[in-house]
Order: sequence, then structure tokens, then C-alpha cells
Amino acid sequence: MGDLTALGLTRAEEDAYSALVASGPHPAENAVLNSLVSKGLVSRVDDHYVAVAPDIALEVLLLEQERRLRDARVHIDDLSSAYRTHTGTPTATMVELVTGAGAVQQRIEQVQLAARTEVRRLVKTPYRAPASLLPECRTVYEHGVLDAQDNETARVLPALPINLYVADDRLALVLLNDRSAVLMQPCGLFDAYVELFEALWERALPVKADGAETLVALLLAGLTDEALARQLGVSSRTAQRKIAALMQELGARTRFQAGAQTAMRDLG
Repeated sequence: MGDLTALGLTRAEEDAYSALVASGPHPAENAVLNSLVSKGLVSRVDDHYVAVAPDIALEVLLLEQERRLRDARVHIDDLSSAYRTHTGTPTATMVELVTGAGAVQQRIEQVQLAARTEVRRLVKTPYRAPASLLPECRTVYEHGVLDAQDNETARVLPALPINLYVADDRLALVLLNDRSAVLMQPCGLFDAYVELFEALWERALPVKADGAETLVALLLAGLTDEALARQLGVSSRTAQRKIAALMQELGARTRFQAGAQTAMRDLG
């Protein structure tokens, strides 16, 4: 089911227009259909309401929305200029300090939702995920907070230095603590944090591999039984049995030794 509300249509208008497109002319007059006439989506022909071809009518609405967005961008630039004048910073602000727990949580969500192509994250403390993430989302979790979602590619490390959220190559948010963060635009510091993410991503272990590979990766990451079971989609008791079976097969005395021996065997 599509959604044309982004083009300025109400849900009732969208439903009425979709019905006309699907079923043809309609004789009954009502306020919704008259509204669609004013928006150029419907015409009156011989006392009947007839849908205008979608590839024509909706394209006009789309172009109008794009014009409004361009106007909004110009207004944002004007407001930014006024803001810099007010704060005494004559050039664009590359780094902004965010303070307050509520403001930090808000920025975490805003940065992730602002991404157009990819979200990159380093997550070392629990966080509130937005309602939806881009399919192109890469996350490195610290093992204690690993909670990979279905629509992300996740890896894990025993420890992370920071919490980091990067939207495309445009915005980055670095958490200093739960009440303060730094929001930055592209600059030398921005590039350094992106390089940090990529370096940690290369070192991290995948948590969505198949079969024994998943178990080995989670063992090497040092997850608790509960976290490990959650990632495997099994009960804690089942996870413990899987671990015991792997350790017996390898003759390993510790879980980390089992993971390390398997990894070394695969490399060989």
C-alpha cells in the first residue's frame, strides 16, 4: 500500500483518488472529491468525477513539493547565517556541543534518521533505536550490549572506546557521556572518527554468520549466556549445551580457548 501524504494529500484524499484510478468515473459529489479537483488530481466530466492520469497529476505535485523543499533549504541557510551572527561565529559551525540527556537522545535519533544511504554505529552503552533504520546500517556492538536487529549488519568487540553514530559522510555524533555529546559536520575530526569506525569494523567479529561460525564469534566476543542465547535465538540452557558440545569436540578447557582454537583452525 502506497503513501501519498508526503505530496500533501490527506489519507481520505489518497483513498478517494486511488478508488477513482481503480474503478473509473464516479457520479457522487463530496468534499473530498472537490478537494482533489482543486489539487489537479481529478476532473469533472459530464457530472462525473474522473481521475487525472497519475503519471501527470502526481508528477506535478511532486515537482511542487521539490520546489518547497528548495525554498526551505534557502530559508535554513538564512537562519543558519542569522544564528552564526547571533553567536559570534562568522563561519559555518563544524562542531556543536549537545548537553542534557533528553537532547542527547534526540540527537542520536535525528542523526540516524537523517541518513540517506548508510548509518554507521559504535554502540557501547544501551540506546533507544529509532522506529526504522536504513537497510544499509552497520553496527559494532560492545559485547555487553549486543542486541542486533534484523535490518542491520552487526559485529561485536569485547570493548569499544566510544559511542558513535555516523549518517552518510555528512553528520557524526560522538557521545561524551549520557548527558553530553558532540555533533559534527565533515572536517578533519569527522574524518578521524570515520576512520576509527572502519578500523574497528575490520577487527570486529560478525554475529549473524551461520551455524558454528556464529557461536565461535560470540564466544570470542565474551558474551554472557543470556546475550549469547538471545543472538542464537535459543534458550540459555540450549546455548550452554551448544557451548559444551563445541568445547568437548575441540578439547578446550575454556570458552575463549574453544573460540580461539576454531578461529586458528579455520585460518590454517
